[in-house]
Formats: sequence, C-alpha cells, structure tokens
Amino acid sequence: MQNERGPWGSAPQPPFKTPQLPPALARLLGVGGFAIVAIVALLLGSFYVVQPTEMAGVRRFGTVVTDKPVGPGLHFKLPFIDVVDTIQTSLDTLNLSNLTVYTIDNQAVTVSLGVSYRIPATAVLKLLYQVGRTGNVDITENIRPILSDRVLRVFATQSTVSISANREQIAAQITKNVAEALNSIFGLEITDLQLSSITYSPSFQASVEAAVQAKNDAIRAENTVTKVQYEGEQAKVQAAAQAAVRIAQANGEAEAAIAQARAQREASILQAEGTAQATTLTGEAEAKIIQQVGSAVASNPGVVAYETAHRWNGMMPATMLGSGSNPLTMLNLPPTGQSRPNAENAQK
Repeated sequence: MQNERGPWGSAPQPPFKTPQLPPALARLLGVGGFAIVAIVALLLGSFYVVQPTEMAGVRRFGTVVTDKPVGPGLHFKLPFIDVVDTIQTSLDTLNLSNLTVYTIDNQAVTVSLGVSYRIPATAVLKLLYQVGRTGNVDITENIRPILSDRVLRVFATQSTVSISANREQIAAQITKNVAEALNSIFGLEITDLQLSSITYSPSFQASVEAAVQAKNDAIRAENTVTKVQYEGEQAKVQAAAQAAVRIAQANGEAEAAIAQARAQREASILQAEGTAQATTLTGEAEAKIIQQVGSAVASNPGVVAYETAHRWNGMMPATMLGSGSNPLTMLNLPPTGQSRPNAENAQK
C-alpha cells in the first residue's frame, strides 16, 4: 500500500498503527472485568424487594425456608439459590360473567357478579405453596369453580318471579356462602359481592310482559268500573240535590199559597165583619131616622103633606087613576074650599 501524500510539496506521512496492549495486561483486564460482573450479579442476586401491596415466601432447592410471610421492604437471600415467590395481598376483585343458573321452577337465568376479596397474612404461604401450582399463577382459577357452585345453589332455591323482589337477600346469602367456603378452603376474606346483572330467558320475559299487560288491562277495567260507580254516585247525589231543591221550592210555594190564602181569608173575614158592622150601623141609623120621622109625623101629620108638596116638581102625573080623580089628592092636599083636617082627625 502506497503512502498517502500530503499537501503539495510536503513530505509523505507514515501509516497509523493501533496501540496494542501487552498480552499479560489484556488477560488481567479480562479476568478483572469478569470478576466485576460476577460480583455485581452476586450482589444483585443477594437481595429482593417486596412491594407494599405484596407479601412473599422463599424457596431453597424446592423447600420453603420461610416460616411466615415476608412483608414489604428490602430483604436478603442467597444468590442463585433462593427463589422468591410474591402474592398480591391488597383488595382485589374477581369477576364472573354470563353464568347460567336455574331456579326452582326450572327457568334459566344468566347472572354476572363480582367478588371483592383480600388475602390475609395467614393465608399467604397456603396459597403460594398448598393451592394449585407454586406461586400465585392459578389462584383465581381455583376460586372460580367454588364461586359458581355457591351461586348455583342459592338461585336453585328461588322462584323466577321472586328474584327481583329478593335480590338483596339473594346477594346476602351468596356472600355468606362464598365467604364461608373460600375462607375454609383458601383462607380468603370476602369483603363484598355485587350482582351486576340478572338476565331472564326470552320466554320468561314474554310471559312476564303478558302478565303485566293482563294486570294493566285488569287495573284499567277496574278503574273504568270505579269511574262509572263514581259517576253514578255523583248522578245520584246530584239528582237527590235537585229533588231536594224542587221539594223545598214546592214546600215554599205551598207555604206561600197557604199564607196567601190565610191572608185572603183573614182579609175576607175582616171585610165581611166590616161590611156587617157597616150594615148594622146603617140599619141602626136608618131605624133611628125612621123612628124620628115616625115620631115627627106622629106629632105633626102635616109634615108628610108638606114634604110631598115641597118635593113636587109642578107637573101633573101622566097617568090618572080612574075618572073624577083629583091629582091633588096624591099630594094629600084638601080640595079647594075645604079645610085641612086637624091633627086629631088625622090621628083618627
């Protein structure tokens, strides 16, 4: 390989060579680096950290070397020999969806529920090394069948039509049964259970809708009957009120007629009594007048002739009583040349 030439007119540069370590030093550095890596790995494998939401157990060659759960914090172990298994002990929820159960009347019901549970310290080692595989890889798979069984048992004692009304009692009974089973088998603490959904079969829903419709029709018919009865009662009350008004009006008119007749009768009686009294007074007055006239005529017979002559209008009567009648005799006047009889003769 030719040397590279420098700038024009300059001398040629020698080729660059990578510096080489002495073989002994290179071997020393390799061994030292491996030792450092081994030491770091050893240090890192000598401790472990447990989180606040966890507890742990330690196995050594397949044997559990911890007699009680290891709590949160920094802990030491034998590197590359001890194996640490952790499990979550904080509150957790296991959801069971679309579980088909059957009621006492053989109706299928689909339910979904969630169970909130906590792993106490006393159950940590049991769940890690005595349930399923080692560690916490299949805890929920062991819980799920028990939860399904207890739900099926409770719903098998219920009739389909009473599920909605007894929902709280059903949830309480499931919680009680599940808590007892999971505590006795796994040592878990059940804090709550929620029935998130209950779905009935289409045939049952159709029958419920038909029953509701029939009930609504019956209520509507009952309301119609009640309305008719109420309107009839109103009509009766209204008719009775109108009859009472008419009776009161008739009674008032009758009483008014009676009062008017009584008033007319009393007025007639008073009028008749007044007429009778007037007639009596008139008769008594006429009788007194006649008596006075009689007394006057008796004491002076010429008064009659005088009164007759006084009342004569000077005309002769148109009718004569026979021949030879003298009209002056009608006036009780003596003929010419004759003297008027005296009172004694008149009395005779």
